[in-house]
Amino acid sequence: VISLDEKGIISTINKAAESMLHIREEEIVGKALATVIPEEYLQFANSISQKTAQGNTSLNLPVSISIAGTPKHFSLHYASLKDEAGMDMGSIIVFDDVTELEKAQRMAAWREVARRIAHEVKNPLTPIKLSAQRLKRRYAEQINDQVFSTCTDTIVEHLVNQFSAFARFPDINFANNRIEDLIMETVALYQEGLEEVDIQTHIASGIPVMKLDSQHMKQAFINLMDNAVYAVNKKGQIIIDLSYDPILKIVRIEFSDTGVGISDKEKTKLFEPYFSTKKTGMGLGLAIVNSIISNHNGTIQVQDNHPKGAKFIIELPIFG
Repeated sequence: VISLDEKGIISTINKAAESMLHIREEEIVGKALATVIPEEYLQFANSISQKTAQGNTSLNLPVSISIAGTPKHFSLHYASLKDEAGMDMGSIIVFDDVTELEKAQRMAAWREVARRIAHEVKNPLTPIKLSAQRLKRRYAEQINDQVFSTCTDTIVEHLVNQFSAFARFPDINFANNRIEDLIMETVALYQEGLEEVDIQTHIASGIPVMKLDSQHMKQAFINLMDNAVYAVNKKGQIIIDLSYDPILKIVRIEFSDTGVGISDKEKTKLFEPYFSTKKTGMGLGLAIVNSIISNHNGTIQVQDNHPKGAKFIIELPIFG
């Protein structure tokens, strides 16, 4: 909540607004709103002023901004305050962070799309395979067997399996696991084959045993490592940090790379299905990662890594 006086000077800001907007009370109280808003949002602020000048005493608007390199979506509620005589007393702006809600709605919509596409592709898959097998038997001596094997064993089935993995992820099997073991097992897959990539792991002490699906979580880590390796073009640095906050009871995993980085525009769509910054691929990798983390009641976000590259941050709660 931010309150303004009748001249548009910020008079108060609560702790929630400080946290959501990454600003401090002492930095903005007593200043005009227009002087503390980033330049790219001045036009938006001016449009609010124009609407209120036209007699609108309250407004409800969606707002999308980038805070500390992370895209955020807010529902903004603006209300002007009048005294009994109708004189202007100031105004109140209330921000509701709906980032996770919008993400969940988009993911639900995409899951439905994926489910329908998988269904439509899967329906003709069986007769296609049977026809291919009949052709294989009939022309086995005339045509290279590899042609049929490629058609029947990989391409179509892989496509459908990718759709299905996102549309309806397999059941989760929670069990006690040490997440640091899963991280080290993942890193071991990459260390030998990437001589010019410096892979570092920083694992804090006191990480508790967690209820996890080890296979799903490992798949999420592998997808993130694949992205990092691609980003550094097989030459750079990848750092994995694992820590635990005993007060919040949250395990935090960070995958940082020194690659090309991710633009603010790309960040807004990064976890959506079929969006990819790669030249090849289906764009389902990070969508599946997001599903896995969500199924563990966790969150994942992407930020800029300094001085260059990107940083993926996973936070998982500890239960019990």
